[in-house]
Amino acid sequence: MADDARERIMRYIDDAISVEAAAITGLRDMVSEATDPVDAAMFQQHLAETESQKQRLEARLHALGGSSNKLKDVVNKIGLAATDLLHGGKDAGDKATRNLVQAYAIENMEVAMYESLYAAANAIGDTETANLARSIQAEEEATARKIFPRIAPVASAAYVTGVAQGRS
Repeated sequence: MADDARERIMRYIDDAISVEAAAITGLRDMVSEATDPVDAAMFQQHLAETESQKQRLEARLHALGGSSNKLKDVVNKIGLAATDLLHGGKDAGDKATRNLVQAYAIENMEVAMYESLYAAANAIGDTETANLARSIQAEEEATARKIFPRIAPVASAAYVTGVAQGRS
């Protein structure tokens, strides 16, 4: 693999590591903010899976001779914290709904990110990275399929509870 191709792949992997690091932070909050034990368990399971994904990506990056850019991790976490601040006044039901919507959006963004990593790795013949991207992508797709059907019931419950308690 040519040096410039290796550098590009390493950047893609490092970007994925940063996204997964931010997701770990977000998932920890989502576990604690879940209003339904089903959602808390789903987020907890995906937290463990995300930690494994990050470790596998870091191992691949190191195998290619690279190292993770911790500044990217910090910037992504700041962005996540800023999003949380925008939703600070919401009640528990609204937060639970927002978390499911946000988690679903993140999972689909990650599916696209891993498609990009797969295509780049495949184009230069890096089958190990391509296989890793496909493996993680499948995990993200499976999680998105678990999250989506939870959005409507949680949103409905939040609305009904909010109205019953006189909240707008």
